[in-house]
Parts: sequence; C-alpha cells; structure tokens
Amino acid sequence: MSFLVAIAVYVIRILRRPMDIRLKLRHAGPLAVVSGAGAVVAAWSKLRPDGIATSYLLGEVLGVLAVYLMTWTTVLASRLSTVERCFGGLDRVYFWHRLCGIWSLLLFIPHTLITSGSDQAAPTEELTASGEAGRALGLFAALGLIALILVSLARVSRLLRVGYRLWLVTHRFIGLLLIAALVHGWLLDEVLAGSAVLRVLYLIISAVGVTAYGYDELLLRRRASKAGYVVKEVLRPGPHITDVLLTPTGAGSPLRGGQFVYLSVGGEHRWREHPFSVAGTSPDGSVRLTIRARGRDTRRLHENLRPGLPAVVNGPYGMFDHTLGGTRQIWIAGGIGVAPFLGWLTTERVGEPSRIDLFYCVGAEADAVFLADLVAAADRLPNLEVHPVFSQEQGRLTIDRIEVEAGPVTPDTHVFLCGPAAMVAELGAGLRRNGVPRDYVHAEHFEFR
Repeated sequence: MSFLVAIAVYVIRILRRPMDIRLKLRHAGPLAVVSGAGAVVAAWSKLRPDGIATSYLLGEVLGVLAVYLMTWTTVLASRLSTVERCFGGLDRVYFWHRLCGIWSLLLFIPHTLITSGSDQAAPTEELTASGEAGRALGLFAALGLIALILVSLARVSRLLRVGYRLWLVTHRFIGLLLIAALVHGWLLDEVLAGSAVLRVLYLIISAVGVTAYGYDELLLRRRASKAGYVVKEVLRPGPHITDVLLTPTGAGSPLRGGQFVYLSVGGEHRWREHPFSVAGTSPDGSVRLTIRARGRDTRRLHENLRPGLPAVVNGPYGMFDHTLGGTRQIWIAGGIGVAPFLGWLTTERVGEPSRIDLFYCVGAEADAVFLADLVAAADRLPNLEVHPVFSQEQGRLTIDRIEVEAGPVTPDTHVFLCGPAAMVAELGAGLRRNGVPRDYVHAEHFEFR
C-alpha cells in the first residue's frame, strides 16, 4: 500500500510542475519500469500457492523480476518513437536498457543460489529431461548476460578490442537470452506451477518481451526511417574532427538541429553505422554532421571519407530540444558537443528566449574549430552571447564562472549541456545544488554501450 501511495504522490508532483508537457511525459517510462516491478512483487506475494516456503518464494520472485527486466531490455532496444518520448530521448532509453540488463543479472544470481539450495527444488539426480533442459537454459541466459554486460563496459571492450559494430551485433542476441530465461522459469518454477493466475501474468511478460524482440529483428530493420544520401563535402577543421555535408538522393529525412541520426557510409572500406548529431540542415534537404574520431571505426571514417560516397541516414532520434526551455537559457558545449547547438543556431530561429549564454569549452583556442560559426550566429542574434572557455589556460568551466559571465543562475533557468560525460555530470550536479530543478537541466549523452 505504501508503495502505491509513493507512486501516486510522485505522479501528482510531476503533473503539478510548471513545465512543458514533453518534460512531464519523460517520467512515464521510468515510472512504468519501477511500477511494474512493484506489481510483480505484489502479485507473487499475494497469490503464492499453499505449501511454498518463503525462502523459495523469494528466490522465484527474484527470477521473475530478472525476466521482467530482460523483457524491458528488448522493449527499450526497439527504438520506438513512443518509447523514446516516454523516457526523454534515445540516450535515456539506452541508459535504462543498460540498467535493466545489469539488474536482471544481479537478480538472476541470488535467484539461482536460493532456488538451487531450497528443499523444494528437485535434486539433480531426480530431474526429468525437461528439468535438465530448464537448468541448462538458465545457465545459458546467465552466462550470456554476463558476456553482454562485460563487453558493454568501456574498459573491457577496449581490452578485448570490441568495436561498436561488433558490440551492436552481439546485443542482437539479448532476445535469445530472454527466451531461454522464460523457458527456464516455465519448466522449473514451482510457484508458477501452483497458480494459474501467476502463469497468465508470466505469459503476458513473456509475450511482451518476445513480441518486442520479434519486432526489432523482423520489422524494425525493414521499416526504420531510412533515406539515401551522397557525401557532397568533407572538411577536416581539426586533427580529429570531420565536418560532413550530405545531400539526399531522394526525399531525404525530416531532420532538425539537435537531433541525431545513425549514419552508414559505403565504399571500399565497408558500411558502418554510428550515431552522430545533426549540426545543421538546408532547405534542399542537405544535412551537416560533425564527427570526432574516437574509436577505430570513426578514425577510419575520418581518414577515408571523401565526396561521392553513398550514405544511408537512419532516424531522426533524440529529444535534445531548446524549445523545451523557457525565456532564460544557458547552453554549454564541450568539444564536439557543440554540434546540436550549431544545428539550432545555423538553421533555426532561436529568438524566443530573451537571453541565451553559450559556453564553448575546449582545451585551447586552436581546438575551437567552430568558434567562428558561433560568433557569426551571435552577430545575427541579439539574444545570444558566446563565451569561449579554454581549459588549458583558464581551467575548467565552473558554476561560479558561469554566474560571473552570464549572471545569476536562477531556478527558472533552463540549462542545455552536451559534451564529455564527466563534464556533463559535474556541471549537472553543480546546477542542481545551485537550485536548478533536475527537469531544467537538459543533457545529451552519447553513451550507447
């Protein structure tokens, strides 16, 4: 009961906050994940069959929660626009995808220890063929989850030399692990065997997960919004920066600044898909992307990209949108994180906010390869002021410096951040300590592993 009251209070607080409905909607996804987990625990506690020991019930509840969270991982991998809106952007969708995957593994381990050591579990020598298959499938699901989570860790993937493309391929197996875990529970769970209602609930969870996986594998890859382009111009304003202009070969995609797309480029160096921010669009449908060479694939792209190559754009995605903010906005760009701001300033009218202060943070002045674009935008827009920050000479950007150059950061200020994860986390935490509500701190995270 107290759990339901807490959920209700949270929903009421969100609905009463004076902010854009799109900001309110992004709470729906996380709320659905947490509420569903609470509902699973409540159902298995209230509908437990007679004769089931509490310790064994606990182990099976942990197992069902693991399956429930694995189901969410398949739903969150679907790139559905509705799911993206309910979580506040594809970057947050993948954050929750990773979180659900990790917790499903953490729950699966105690589930295995508790149920295998319970008196109600059948001894190994008494297992039927279906029971042995159930245990084998459970082990397969657990080991598969461990492998997928490990290759998603940055240090491990670098050590094993797992590139983005290989990581993407391996994660297509998440649905098979889910199916293995589902069958494992169906064959071995004594709680399910003793309750028809719980079996129905388990089947619903299973159906959602398998349907999402089937949609991802069979329909999404064919129905995804893709458009053909050709590389028209390639500039390399910095040693690791590529500025690309693509022109559509057909209708093109309905893109706008601040969004991002998955780009595949062809040629003798094979096709590869990566997410990149839209740094500008043109009336003729051309799109500008800025790319920083970080991994092996993006380094090859930086070295080998040339005009005339065919390209495919999948998207758009992302909800990093300055129209979510109010009349007073602060934009903070770290390095290549300037791309979405370039997209807003070079292709859109941003005259609604009465004042915009843009902090462009780079190591040295030589690294500020897009400063001229920002200055040109400031000359055109009277409500925009650009503040370059050279950390090697001036130190990193701090809240104190923001207030010195841009004035007090009041609780009604909307702040948009895009850049290195450490910078975004540090400034985001500082802004919240300074009284800026969490929903007014907007960040774009390109952590899709």
